[in-house]
Amino acid sequence: MFVTSGWRSVEYQRSLQERAVARYGSREQAERFVLSPEKSAHVRGEAVDIGPTDADDWLIRNGAEFGLCQIYANEMWHFELATRPGGECPPPKPDASAAH
Repeated sequence: MFVTSGWRSVEYQRSLQERAVARYGSREQAERFVLSPEKSAHVRGEAVDIGPTDADDWLIRNGAEFGLCQIYANEMWHFELATRPGGECPPPKPDASAAH
């Protein structure tokens, strides 16, 4: 298991979002995967992306022990502190556009 992305600067998050807009054709579609710096938990230092896939599966099953929860159903690699350690994770939102 390794962290593929953690804290991001405003500038880096903005560049990721602009690339997503180019890829998906609109800001609305892009925000299903990449939020603006103002909305991103990565910019606030409250999110990590984990890899590889088998690690994601493990963390989805066991992350609540550490307070880490899968936040978006379409991003199995994205986790945030969303409960107290040992608590229960909330159900994942469909995608990042449902975050705010």
